[in-house]
Amino acid sequence: MTDQTPPATARGAEPGSSVLDRWVDALEAELGLPLRSVDVGAVLDLARDAAHQVARPAAPVTAYAVGYAAGLAAARGEESDALDRATSSALSWQDPGPGAAPGPDAGAGS
Repeated sequence: MTDQTPPATARGAEPGSSVLDRWVDALEAELGLPLRSVDVGAVLDLARDAAHQVARPAAPVTAYAVGYAAGLAAARGEESDALDRATSSALSWQDPGPGAAPGPDAGAGS
């Protein structure tokens, strides 16, 4: 039985590609990630939700935390729902204010 899946091509090789496409291609190569393994749209949506619902600086921190959680899951041989969970968290975020204890769900899951 042969694999009939065509090989992935770099985003930046496509007509109409952007500097972001070429950057993600280069970043995947630099970090040793499989070609097209970064879901750019999903990461941008997550960053937007974190920036708008929490605070602008939450966007890169949230994206980093999701990548870290996904990497840990992959190291354990598990699928990760970190992106979906973080998006849901950002969209439902209500700041309890300074000095408030973390909510009852803080740290739950994993």
